[in-house]
Amino acid sequence: MENPQEKNLDWKMPDQVMKLRKFKLRKVALQARINGTRVAEAKTPQPSSSNVSASQTASKKRKNPFAKNEVNKKPKNCTPDLESISGDSTFDLLSLDSSSIKKNEDLYNASAVVEDSILEQAKATAYVPVEEPKGNKYIPINWTLKTKLRLMSPKPFAWKGKLKASEEASGTTGFVRCLDIGEQETTLDTSPNARFHQCCLVWQHPSIPWMELFPRSQSKLNVVNDFVAMNQAMKDALYKDWCSSFRSLFHLLRVRQCPYFYVCGNNFTVLFRAAGICGISEVQALLTPSTRGLREALKNEEIQFTMPLKTKTRRKTAFELYDIKIVDDDDEHNDQWLKSVGIEESEIRRISFSQTKVQTGRECDVDNLHESLVFVTGVEAQALFNFLINCKTIMTNCGPYSGIPPTLLSPVAFHGSTLKPLRVRESTVCNGLEKFYSLELNGPILPDVLPSLCSLISCDQLEKFSVSCAQLTNTVAFTLAKHGVEVAEDNDDKKEKLPPNIFGLENLTDCGFNKKILEHFCNSDPERIQNFESLTCHNNLYTWT
Repeated sequence: MENPQEKNLDWKMPDQVMKLRKFKLRKVALQARINGTRVAEAKTPQPSSSNVSASQTASKKRKNPFAKNEVNKKPKNCTPDLESISGDSTFDLLSLDSSSIKKNEDLYNASAVVEDSILEQAKATAYVPVEEPKGNKYIPINWTLKTKLRLMSPKPFAWKGKLKASEEASGTTGFVRCLDIGEQETTLDTSPNARFHQCCLVWQHPSIPWMELFPRSQSKLNVVNDFVAMNQAMKDALYKDWCSSFRSLFHLLRVRQCPYFYVCGNNFTVLFRAAGICGISEVQALLTPSTRGLREALKNEEIQFTMPLKTKTRRKTAFELYDIKIVDDDDEHNDQWLKSVGIEESEIRRISFSQTKVQTGRECDVDNLHESLVFVTGVEAQALFNFLINCKTIMTNCGPYSGIPPTLLSPVAFHGSTLKPLRVRESTVCNGLEKFYSLELNGPILPDVLPSLCSLISCDQLEKFSVSCAQLTNTVAFTLAKHGVEVAEDNDDKKEKLPPNIFGLENLTDCGFNKKILEHFCNSDPERIQNFESLTCHNNLYTWT
């Protein structure tokens, strides 16, 4: 006979019954997840063959709605399901032994721990870290002149090297008139070939068909230029025509109708930039490489300049420090002081000569190097223009380029300029099993050509392509110098904040660039100016080296 006190104890613990029910459900769900079966299949027992045949035979007869289903009967020892419990059997369920309930609790806690470990292991194996795309959404400005540019892509480009008559005419018209034929509504041909041809044009002066005037390499020039060198009248005519073109181009720059231009001489190159380019509010000019003689000539013309790439700190010997002390003071006073201490006059002359020699050697250390770059701005840029246009020694009197003035390169037209197309060659390159489509451009490639081509490629939705460049080595210093911000910060008298880009954009709206390219060149961030020889684009993100 059961103890009534135990019955009362079991009746006062219905929460144990609910815990047992939850434990069964979680156990069945966990078993189904491990075996890869559904929960419904785990709950329903599979009938035997005899039962199946019996049910099939019975299905042919009329079913008695009051008959009990023998198949769905559960064993006596099985834990009853709350959903199938009748009102009469509720008291039997509530009268379970407390020891059995405790054992079920332990099993429930152990299964919960196993389930949590399995879930954590599944999460760890299913988690795959996603790498963030690397690159920048912009192309850096590279002021270095290029002689060759190659585009490569695993898919064919939307344009080809061979042009139709309408495509060549529309591209030429768009370049000469500074039209964005891809955005503006015009009657011109707006095909990719026409827009590509517009990116492959440049204005040049002078233009001598039988001579390669860019780059000026005396070793590669096989043509003898004796007839110009020996004819003084021809030399004067070329120089006069060049002065007219140079003056026209500089005036366009001053009124902000030309963003920049290059002066490529035999021994140096000059880059003139309009006010607003790189966020600088004045006209600026950079000259590289320079020599001690050229810098002395600029000083004699009272042209103030800075050398932003020159090393600021340098270890000096004791003898150099002694010589510098002599230079800082008045020469006559130094001579008198040396005589007063008993030094002979011959020894004084020897010291002065040695000091001058050391100082001259120190100034010549950076000659023809990147560190010799000269930077001028404002009225000094105007003075540099006057110096170059009046200096007849800017033309050499010997060699194959004797009597030929420097080459002027510009993205906009000017007096005496000649429209020169870049030479385009189309080919395919195979690298093992991979096939790449290549386009090679040869000629004077200005800084705005690459951003224009990349913008054109992005319109064609080409996912991946690469660019490799052949640079003119002596113009790399234009990019290394950034845009003179460091010079303005070093001099207390010239410290001034750069104007916002909006002023440069508004003042340079007629310079020949579209809005997107103009924003690119008016950016005042010095980190946007980088020197690179190769560039890769993947999903509109650029990386360069």
